[in-house]
Amino acid sequence: MARFRRISLAGLVLYGASTLPLSAQPWVPARGEGTVVAAYQNYYVAGHFDLQGRQNTNGATHSKVLMTEIDFGLTDTVAVTARLPYVASKYTGPPVYFVGGIPTFPGPLDDRTYHGAWQDLYLEARRMFTPRLVTVTPFVGVTLPTHDYETHGEAVPGRHRRDINLGASAGVDLGRILPYTYATGRYAWITAERSEGFPSIRSTIDAEVGHDVGWRLGLRALMSWQIRHKGPTLGELNEHDWEGHDRFIVSSSFSLGAGTSVRTTRSTEIFATWVATVSGRSGAHVGRMLAIGASYNFGAGLGSVFLSRAQHVRDRKLRNLPANPIAIPVGRAEVNSR
Repeated sequence: MARFRRISLAGLVLYGASTLPLSAQPWVPARGEGTVVAAYQNYYVAGHFDLQGRQNTNGATHSKVLMTEIDFGLTDTVAVTARLPYVASKYTGPPVYFVGGIPTFPGPLDDRTYHGAWQDLYLEARRMFTPRLVTVTPFVGVTLPTHDYETHGEAVPGRHRRDINLGASAGVDLGRILPYTYATGRYAWITAERSEGFPSIRSTIDAEVGHDVGWRLGLRALMSWQIRHKGPTLGELNEHDWEGHDRFIVSSSFSLGAGTSVRTTRSTEIFATWVATVSGRSGAHVGRMLAIGASYNFGAGLGSVFLSRAQHVRDRKLRNLPANPIAIPVGRAEVNSR
């Protein structure tokens, strides 16, 4: 019997040099089942956080993103995900600004009109383990640029760097404390290829608490962190290629958000999420994002039942079977760091 898969919103965050993994929750689809997600994201960047964490208005942009993803269960414990965003960005900042005393001018696409392009393909495989209390799912993912798009300036699609994601997600049913409630977390270590001799290493942590109000309505609270581990300094970038510094900056940030999802049929769901950056440093975006979208669950038979996320997790545990999968869209890449 196929199972309905509640949309997760934990990956809708405002950081990263590439779009975040969509399947942020640990549960995977059953064998032969999956989820297709389409989302529209409206992303405003009012400026950046400097090295000391102070906000400025440098390099403001407005981006519109169309995101598509497919999540598919190879077995009851192994799933694969593919995601591809189309990004259209417009520069809205000043004609010149200073970063650490360095004069900075807009790039070739920063003419105050929208420029769109396909960004990077993200592929991920994960394996679910289901102990009694906590579901744990290690994963490995790769980001692959789709073509040679522009990387100089602010209104660019991405950084055009391959990277590897290694980590694990975990989830727990909180029904014993609060009925129809769950919590999930995901940690990822992300290493990008060295470009022009510069490293890029960072960690991301995503957390979500969800509560189902009946089988139709889901409510979510979200928290996301990015932690800079290794990247070039402003001095190194100024000596090498300041015009292309956006490709290389690695920042730290903290974001908060909330969302809701509504089940419309046994196979479809719509969702909306608002996320904003609360703090950051080393070039993190001062950003906010509204995302809306829909998902379709395939592989469901006529005998499908309407179970809430938390109900289904408990039922799967009682039957000693793996829990349901989740698929989520992600915000625009933070490639225009200051």
